[in-house]
Amino acid sequence: MTLTRSLLVAALTVLVPSLAWPQDMSVEFRLAAAPGNISGCIRADPQFTRVHAFTLKGGQAEVRAPGGIDTKLKLTKPNVYETDYQLGQLHLHVVTDLAATPPSLTVTEKNLGCKWMGVKK
Repeated sequence: MTLTRSLLVAALTVLVPSLAWPQDMSVEFRLAAAPGNISGCIRADPQFTRVHAFTLKGGQAEVRAPGGIDTKLKLTKPNVYETDYQLGQLHLHVVTDLAATPPSLTVTEKNLGCKWMGVKK
C-alpha cells in the first residue's frame, strides 16, 4: 500500500501543475506588414500596423485591436493561442505565441496571403 500511495503522490505532483491556468497577463504588440504583401493587403495596413493588446485572464485569451475589435482566442498548444475571424472581406488567422522569444503575434489573411507580424513591445 505504501508503494501505491507513493506512486499516486508522485503522479499528482507532476499532473497538478500542468492543470493550472497560466498566469494572467497582458502583452502589447506593434504589428508590421510583411514585405511581400500585395496591394490588397496594403489597404488594410492602417488597421493592423498599430498596437494590439493580448490579454490572458482566468484562462481566457483575447486580442484587442485598434478600433475596439476584441477577438477571443483558444489555446492550441502550450502558450500558443489561435483564432479565425472575418474582418470585412478579409478572412484572418491570428496566432499569439507566448512561447516564442520574444513573444509574437501574427495575423495572416487566408485568401490573399497577407501577413502582419509583431513582437512584444
